[in-house]
Amino acid sequence: MRHRRRALHWIVSAALVPLLVVPTAGVAQAEAVGTVVATVAEPTVTFIGHGWGHGRGMGQYGALGYATMYDKSYTWILDHFYGGTSAGAVGNPTISVELLGLSSKPLIVTGKHVYVRSMSTPGTLVDLGTAARFTVRADGHVKVEKGAGCSTTSWELVSDDATYQAGSTRVQAATGASDVTDLLRACYLDLDPKIERAYRGELSIEGTSTAQLTFNRVATEDYLRGVVPRESPSSWGDLAGGKGMEALKAQAVAARSYALSSSRPSGATTCDTTACQVYGGAGIRYQGFTVESLEAANTNAAVTATAGQVRIWPGSGAVARTEFSSSTGGYTVGGAFAAVPDDGDAVAQNPNHDWTVAYPLSTVAAKLGLSGVRGITVTQRNGLGDLGGRVLSVQVVDDAHVTHTYTGATFRSKMGTSQFKSDWFAVSMVNQDEAENVVRALYWDLLGRRVDSSGLATWTRYLMTTGDTAGLVRSLATSRERLERLVSDQYRSALNRVPEPEGLSHWVAHLDAGWGVYDLQIAIYGSPESLSTLGRGDVKVWIGALYRRILGRTASAGERTYWAQIAAVSGRETVVAGIAQSDEATMRRLTVYYRTFLGRQVDASGKATFLPMMTARGDFDVPVHLGSSPEYWSKAQE
Repeated sequence: MRHRRRALHWIVSAALVPLLVVPTAGVAQAEAVGTVVATVAEPTVTFIGHGWGHGRGMGQYGALGYATMYDKSYTWILDHFYGGTSAGAVGNPTISVELLGLSSKPLIVTGKHVYVRSMSTPGTLVDLGTAARFTVRADGHVKVEKGAGCSTTSWELVSDDATYQAGSTRVQAATGASDVTDLLRACYLDLDPKIERAYRGELSIEGTSTAQLTFNRVATEDYLRGVVPRESPSSWGDLAGGKGMEALKAQAVAARSYALSSSRPSGATTCDTTACQVYGGAGIRYQGFTVESLEAANTNAAVTATAGQVRIWPGSGAVARTEFSSSTGGYTVGGAFAAVPDDGDAVAQNPNHDWTVAYPLSTVAAKLGLSGVRGITVTQRNGLGDLGGRVLSVQVVDDAHVTHTYTGATFRSKMGTSQFKSDWFAVSMVNQDEAENVVRALYWDLLGRRVDSSGLATWTRYLMTTGDTAGLVRSLATSRERLERLVSDQYRSALNRVPEPEGLSHWVAHLDAGWGVYDLQIAIYGSPESLSTLGRGDVKVWIGALYRRILGRTASAGERTYWAQIAAVSGRETVVAGIAQSDEATMRRLTVYYRTFLGRQVDASGKATFLPMMTARGDFDVPVHLGSSPEYWSKAQE
């Protein structure tokens, strides 16, 4: 179970390592057991994190997990994430959505028929044909032109006077149009490929002193049909036999509340990007293709099932601003709503519950705008969840030894939010491939088997977030699996059989309570069964077997006579204790550990350090020292 050698990176060994220290390039030195510093041309820093997004309010994956894994209803989910609020109802008011992709551009629309409201005859709709262009002049008048489609190059003037005014000019498809192919479509000509978006309701041409804006004025429930599938996949509704619908219902209520509690500087209620909520309208058409609906059956059903429902603050009755994010990582962030655990976030469909991203150190420096980075220290966390929670403060020391302090959110922003998914992270200089190699090697050397995928993922992450190799070795060395292996080894050696379940549990309990393998040998080799099995009832034959199995050699006639006399006076357990506790026996066991972990003989320093341990808890303590040493880490990469 060895692997090809890789370039060795920095290995940090400590119980918890918030500090990254970068040694001077070109200097290599080995220090205390468990620490190695090696020459690396370009060090890499790895960030291990949880969640995606700000973590305030509902986690969308958390809602899915609570619905599908814990059978929670959407009302339970909303109560959990939005503590302090209660259910309310608002009906179906019209809202305005600022379409940011059309800001500072003339509005060009197309459809089977484009209608504009006439200012001179209120309530009258003017048919402009299949396409129209609207441009706001400095005086607030709206210039109206008609053409043949989005890409029309020759527009026909319809009006360029006060007939149409910014803020009052509304454009729509035919009255009563509901099928997505019949709706009005706005042309996004600066995209590649060019697209057309279909909108329910109407489009309003707005003007400010510096820009032309476009609002989609639409009934709240129709708006949600375009929002919910953009925020939570409609396919979630089919999961766990339909239980996923509860997550979609929770999303519908949260999205409705968030929109109705919002306002924009432009005067719009909300906008159509992640700056507000993602809203794609009702459909989309790419050049040369038919109109494709962006609404979906499951999300439409979730909107209908929760029609008009919002979360309100009981005291004022105001609609709560129900923020949400993709993944909380397992714990929400306090603010308007109390921070709560999010056990649902660990749902199998969530790719962001745990994340890892690695950068060359020079890239980190460039992202932070520094000449170089000598150290990164997480100095404060919020105390909620794994790793101590989200980062509140992180300090970076540059090449001039100047310290720069960032909030966790600012640090994340500078690193790039698409890969650096949240401000819940730990800093590691442990390379993931190398950590996996060490985990594989330890499973083989301590448990005698290949590591399973779950163990590999869990312990690799542990090494990368803490650098605590000794903690990993200690956990494996004292695991139930290894204790059972140690008992079974002694049974096979002393009794030529495997232990029965009762005996296995009995002796494992003793090891767990503080016994060493030396104590186990005394009890099992000193038993009447061992005398019968190894000696056929003859003490001298039994002693000869002890020598072969504990010392690995043949006992002389004098040694057999000597120990037979001890057995007659003090009992067989005294004989086992004398042989098993001898320097010869303990040195043999220590040599096995050296060969297993380091592939070599015991040196003088190792003998002086570890031999005294072997008659106590050496079978646990020695593996911790050897398995967490830089020599073992390096050997595991071979």
